[in-house]
This record gives sequence, structure tokens and C-alpha cells, in this order.
Amino acid sequence: MTGVTEAKLMDDTEEVKEEDETVNRSNSKSLTLHPDKSVLETEEADSVKIKKESESLKFPIDELKARLKKLKQEEADISNANDGETRSKTGKYFKRFYETVKEELNALKINVTSDSELLKRFFQKFLSYKNSITTGTLTDVETEEVLDILNNLEYLLHQIDNAKIFSDMDGLIKIISPCLNGTNNEIKAEALRLLGTAVQSNPKVQAKALENDFIQKILHVLSTSSKIEVKSRCLFALSALIRQFPAAQKAWIDHGGLQLLGKILYDDQLQIQMKAMKLINDLTIERQNLQEIYDVEQRQQKMREYAITDFEQRLLRHDYCKLLSNLMVKCFKEKLTGQFSIENNDFLEVVSDSMITVSPICRSEFKDIKLLLVPVIDNLLHFYQNLNIKLTVDETDVLKSLILLIERLKVTIFEAPHDEL
Repeated sequence: MTGVTEAKLMDDTEEVKEEDETVNRSNSKSLTLHPDKSVLETEEADSVKIKKESESLKFPIDELKARLKKLKQEEADISNANDGETRSKTGKYFKRFYETVKEELNALKINVTSDSELLKRFFQKFLSYKNSITTGTLTDVETEEVLDILNNLEYLLHQIDNAKIFSDMDGLIKIISPCLNGTNNEIKAEALRLLGTAVQSNPKVQAKALENDFIQKILHVLSTSSKIEVKSRCLFALSALIRQFPAAQKAWIDHGGLQLLGKILYDDQLQIQMKAMKLINDLTIERQNLQEIYDVEQRQQKMREYAITDFEQRLLRHDYCKLLSNLMVKCFKEKLTGQFSIENNDFLEVVSDSMITVSPICRSEFKDIKLLLVPVIDNLLHFYQNLNIKLTVDETDVLKSLILLIERLKVTIFEAPHDEL
């Protein structure tokens, strides 16, 4: 016996439905709890006492486990939200809740191992599997153990301070790199999720990842993998790494990031295409928001930082406007079947929103194909406004929102700019 009590916290990973994860293993998180040091030093006879105390604590610990599980589920629902403010508030709430649970566990006379100690232990456990990961010789049992380590690390790294410690311990190189270099797709996907969590809203870790060529590594996996889960996690990690970080965005563009997204928009699964468009949207909105910086000097400094990426011109050069237009036409052709598909409607919503967002950049390109786009948009509106099928309340709300969005799209992309009036 080790004298260690483990409270397992079940984790519903983000995007379970969206990524069609085929995970039948246990997605558990381990919060390792240790009795007081004096107990650890007692003789074997005290083990009976420990067992009785553990049983007496079972109910309150189970209650805390349930609360942690609920928090994890709520957090997962918005882990990929595009709204930075939402992510920030969630992070703060998560940290407060985590600290509260620690206090309650301490009140139960249980010593909670510090996060840094937990990180060290997971590092040690992982390193024993490193060679097997890179050579592809893991057994099924070992694979499950590695996945459990990655899940536990990801759980800890939701706290920014833990992500910094992970980075200082060279976790990016020692843990994430071997996983990306291996052959197991499930391990790659979990490592990419860990990377995204580590760098998200964390400038210090973002800089370390850029330094260690993780943009190139992500792009390599994205361009060579055929697995939808791996590609989806690549875009999650990439988005977390380059958002609000002009230097990383420049590296991403310089290493063919825009060309790769163009290939995805030309031919890939719908959900991967949607993630690609959302990433371009985020980067476009970042630049639009620079105008809202009140301090003139700060605004000009930020604009200089973003200017080095040449983002808008690169979008035009790689035919992003044309790719969006083609996707809009594709949506129209699918509607000719007369089917009302939630997935396809989500796709049309993302395409429409993307066209609205980039309309200041793509205005000339959209104008050149106005004769093609106007009938397509009008026919889509007609299709949705005259849909003669029975819908649920939720579907009706989706339909109304979609009609408003398409109407807004038509006005936005074809109206003359104020300086042309």
C-alpha cells in the first residue's frame, strides 16, 4: 500500500459530438490526495485506521467529486468559445472553485498535493513511456496510461500559473513534442488539446511555443493527418497559439498557414472547414478591434505590430474571398435537395458570418461576382422563408436567425462604402 487516496474526476472532453470521438476508455482526471505525513510513517497496523477514515470521508469526497465533474462539463461547453471575455470569466471562476475545493478537502483533514508536485509526478510517469511513444511500441495498457497522464496534465493546465510551470519544466518539448512525433492518433489528439490549453490566453507560454517551432509542428500534423479528431485539435491548438500574438501569426503565414487553410476550404470535412473559417474570422476581428483602442500611441504601436503580418493582402493573394463565395454556392446547391439539416445550416451560418466579417477586405472581389452571388443569396432566402416542413421550436429559432443573417449578408457585401456615396 502507498497510503495514497485518489479521487477520480470524470471528464467529458470538449466537442465530443462535433469531433465524433471514438473514445471508449475511461476519461478520468486524478486529484491525488495524501493523508498527513505522520500517517504515512506509521506501522502497517495503522492501515486499518486509514481505511476506516477513508470510508467515513467517502460521502463528502463523492460530493466534491460530483461538483468538480459538473464544473468540468460546464467548462467544456465553452472551452472553444470565440468570445475572449467569456473564456476569461470562465477561467477565473474555475480557479476560484478549484481553490474552494482545496479548502474543503483540507477541512476534511486531508492534505492536497501541490499542483507543482503533481506536475513533477506526471512528468516522471510520462518520461518512462517516451521512447515507446516515438517508436510506436506502446501496448494497449500503456497507451491508456499515457492518455490518462495527458488528461490529468490538461486538467491542471487550465490554471495559467500551472501552464507557466509546465512551460518552465520544458513540458512543451519533453511531453508534447514526443506525442506529436509518434504514430498514435489518439495520443496526438490529446497532446494537441494539452498544447492548446497551455498556450490559451498565456503570452509567456505562447512565446515559448513559438520559440520551439510549434507552429511548424502543428501545421505538419494538420497537413499529414487524415483523422478528423486530430485535425480539429490542430486547429484548436493553432488558434490558441496565434490569437492576439502578431509575431506568431506572421510565423504561421510565413510557413504556409493560409495556403493550408485554403486547401481545407477547397476540400475537407464540414466541421474542419468551419473551424478554419472561424480562425480567419478571429484574426480579422482582432485587426478591426484595433481601431477601438482609446490611447493613440498604444493603438499605433499595436497597428505596427499587426502590419508585419500583411494579413489582409495575403488573404486576397490566396483567393480567400473566392473560396468563401464557392462555399456559399455549395450551400445553395445542397439546399436544392430540399433537406433541412442542422449541420448544413450551421455551415451556412459560418460561411455567411465569414463573408460579412471579411467584406471590407473582399468588397471588390464580391462585387466582381455579384451576378453570381445575388441569385444564390436570393434563392437561399426564398428557400428558408418558404420551408414547408414541420420544425421543432429550436429549429424554428435557428431558421429565423439564419434568415436574418442571410439578409444582413446581402446588405453588407453589396452596399456601397460611405466614401463611395
